[in-house]
Amino acid sequence: MLDKETYYLKKMKLLMLQIFNMVMKTEETALKETASSHNISVSEMHTLVAVGRGEPKTMSTVAGELLINVSTLSIAINKLEKKGYVERIRTEADRRVVRIALTSKGRKALEQHERFYFDLVEEACRDMDDREKKIFIQSLENMSQFFSKKLLSYTESE
Repeated sequence: MLDKETYYLKKMKLLMLQIFNMVMKTEETALKETASSHNISVSEMHTLVAVGRGEPKTMSTVAGELLINVSTLSIAINKLEKKGYVERIRTEADRRVVRIALTSKGRKALEQHERFYFDLVEEACRDMDDREKKIFIQSLENMSQFFSKKLLSYTESE
């Protein structure tokens, strides 16, 4: 028989794996069903999210947000540029500096993606009362902090 702590840990591990896989599959399926994003992958959409709608960003800023290196990002940006989702902008002051911005097609795809996630979260929390929502938010914040620290510890040891 499992002690209570081991039971909780095993149950949480199983739920985290199931949730992660279902979120990824749901996101992938939703992207395929969205008319304007038939030709975009989940990882490409995450790149659009990192580029964002604000001011154009440098490649290193976007790569940092995605936790990848700039050369990996360059490959993704090349594909997204060919598909018409992003554009490279060179600054007049220093032509070597390249910033990345969404095109109107990229902004539309990002808007649909954000709506998908908003609707998903809204539906998932529909039956929660305020107390449950606060606990859920706190739990997600705790997990986010944990994974940020864990990832930082891995990158520092490299």
